[in-house]
Parts: sequence; C-alpha cells; structure tokens
Amino acid sequence: MEIIFALIASIAFGFDVYLIRRGLIEAPYPIVAAFISLTINITFFVTLSLFFVPVNLLKLDLIYLFIIAGLLAPGCARWLSYKGLETLGASISAPIVNSDSLFSVLMALIFLKEPINGTMGIGIMGVIIGIVLLSYETGRKRNKSIAERLRYRYLFFPIVASLFYGISVLFRKLGLNLMNSPILGATFTSGTSWLVISILLITSRNHKRLFQGGIKRFAYFFMAGGATCIAWLSVFYALRIGRIAIVAPISSSSSLFTLFLSYVFLRRIEHISLKIVVATILIVGGIILLSIAK
Repeated sequence: MEIIFALIASIAFGFDVYLIRRGLIEAPYPIVAAFISLTINITFFVTLSLFFVPVNLLKLDLIYLFIIAGLLAPGCARWLSYKGLETLGASISAPIVNSDSLFSVLMALIFLKEPINGTMGIGIMGVIIGIVLLSYETGRKRNKSIAERLRYRYLFFPIVASLFYGISVLFRKLGLNLMNSPILGATFTSGTSWLVISILLITSRNHKRLFQGGIKRFAYFFMAGGATCIAWLSVFYALRIGRIAIVAPISSSSSLFTLFLSYVFLRRIEHISLKIVVATILIVGGIILLSIAK
C-alpha cells in the first residue's frame, strides 16, 4: 500500500513542478510561488485536522519533530527548488531535486539502521551519475555569454533543496513513530514551512508582488498548491506504513513525468537535450532500484 501512496505523491509532485515552472513564466517570483502554494497547503491540512485529529495529540513532545521537518522542507527547500526552476528550468532542476531520496536513504541507513544491499548501491550510483550529467549540461556553454558561464552557480538551489528534502523525510518518519497521525504531521510540517516562507516574503519585500497583476496571474501557483496537498498527504500516509528506503525513492521519481510535461508544453523555453534525457532516466532508474531493493 505504501507504494501506491508513494506513486500518487510522485505524480502530484510532477504536476507541481510543471505548474510552478509555467507560472514563473508569467510571474517570475519564486518566493511568491512558494508562499501561495504553502498557503493552500496549510489551509487544507488545518481544515482536515479540525475534523479528524484528536485534541490530545497537540503536545510539543509529539509534534516537535514535524516542526523541525517543516523548517527544512517544504519551507526553505521549496523556495530553493522554485528558485532552481526559475534559473535552470524544469528539465534540469527537477531531477536534481528528486535525488533527495539519495539523502533520505543514507539518513535512514545511518540513524534508523535500515539495511542496504547491492541493488540499492547500484541505484545510488545511478542517481549520482545522473546528477553529474545534469551538472555538465547546466554548465555547458551554448554561447559565450557570461550569463551562460555562470549557470553552474545555480546548481546550489536544487542541490541544497534536495538535501533539505532528504533530511526532512527522516524527521517526518521519526515524528510518525512517535505520533501515528499523518494529517497532524502534515499540518505542522506545512505550517512551520508557511511561517518560514512568510518571514522570507516580508523581509525580502516581495509581499507587495502579491497585489500586482491580480489573482489570474498566480493561477498556476494556486493549482500547484492543490497538487502538493495531494502529494504531501500521500507521502505522510506512505511513511506511516512503509520504510524510508522504499517510500522516498518512489515519491521522488516525478522528474520523468515532469520531463514529459516540459517537452510537450514548454519546449519553446525548455532545453531538453539527449544528456538531460539520459541523466533523468539514470536518476529515475536509480530511484526505482532503490525502491525494489527491499
């Protein structure tokens, strides 16, 4: 059952990346995109909690792990991943962010003593090789402009986002081991993230952009928020009943789906080369190996 939940999350995350990338064309403000999508998330999960979560679970010693998870991701990680979408595009940024399962598996191996075998090792190598290929494609000069040569530095955004997402999964799993409530876990994780993004939005003075151009300009961000509601709820239910080494790789395999959407709908602005396709297949293939190596 955890595989089904993880697959649902993967598809929803794929839509999220495409919708955000599409929205950033009309409104190139990653911090605004993160704020809007997280506002949708927190509204959805608080509503669910009011109906389905007992009040006696609202104790700091039960929820603090979810608060830590929320600070990392989707809080800081979502802004970083959206910044990667803006600077690198979906076809390059999404597979790197989706390699968060590599960090999740390593965290589970170290702290939860989840076993690792040869198949998982091959999967990890596939993810690493795929990231290296994407890094090469990112820095390859398609012309001699300074802007192209500096694209290497933008790898910081998806790589750190991937790290934060991966570590956050560990804290979510630990939290669910203490409190068996995926809904409340998702509520406090998204709520903490919303506070982080709200502070960043105000301190960077980007809050004024929320009132520029009307709601229609941010329509894709609202739809992305709906997609991530489905994704995060599915992830938490998958983590409640399954191992990180299985759930994280499958839920992070959305980059292949994102690549397809980018090719169909964003081919005028997305550069999808053979190296990007091969790298994405290596990353997703590595993720699949990680998921079947139980």
